[in-house]
Amino acid sequence: MTNYLRFSKFGHVECVEEPCCAKCDEKTKPACDTGCKSSPAVEHVILINMPFLQGDQEAKVLRCLYDLQFRFECVDALVVGRVLNKVENVTHCLFMRFPTLETLKNFYKSDALSKVLCSMAPHLHGEIVVDYVSSTGPLDTECKDPVCMSLTLLRRKRDVPPGEMDCSLFSLKTLADGYCFVSDFSFGSSLYICRGKHYTNAFASFTKSLCDLDKLLEDLQYTKLLHLKVLPLSCNTIHVNVLAFKPIKSCL
Repeated sequence: MTNYLRFSKFGHVECVEEPCCAKCDEKTKPACDTGCKSSPAVEHVILINMPFLQGDQEAKVLRCLYDLQFRFECVDALVVGRVLNKVENVTHCLFMRFPTLETLKNFYKSDALSKVLCSMAPHLHGEIVVDYVSSTGPLDTECKDPVCMSLTLLRRKRDVPPGEMDCSLFSLKTLADGYCFVSDFSFGSSLYICRGKHYTNAFASFTKSLCDLDKLLEDLQYTKLLHLKVLPLSCNTIHVNVLAFKPIKSCL
């Protein structure tokens, strides 16, 4: 049985919530204090390995994951789909946003999640689950056109203060927010460290098309800031690009 199935019932976890930018350098502190305050929202990310899932079976599983937002009331945003870039042992991704920690706990204990896990179990060959406190505002994932998402999980180096990573991600968000082809940008600090892969931070950008996603990922300023200010603070990184699954008709 995989880790996600074992942890589907919300049990004891180690809470490591840290105030954003609590340890920022004095020179950058004013900007971070005004824009980097954590919101109550939490984001739930699953990187899934279902390598043999194709065709109608894949559509059925993705549709059931997509419909979680209708079966469980307190879901602010949901993106699910196949990973476009090649990542070892990762084929699909699920991103969900909940308004509070309590609603995430209720989701873990919900019958809706249990039923979806049962349908996934025969196809599941591993997963990485990360829950993190969002430091950004509400997301708009209800678009008529398919939404593209670029998601990165980071493991902060031991000698890097939490606030330094948060400030770097805030700078990345500030830059991305200035582009008209970026719909939303979200980042935050990990809430639970209880599973095999310990990722301390995450950030995600959302666009309305693959072309817009390519524009962001190929933008010189964005790439420079990412590689000079963010990635050097991490000792382990996973990056996935996702084209969101949008069923023509719900399976409810």
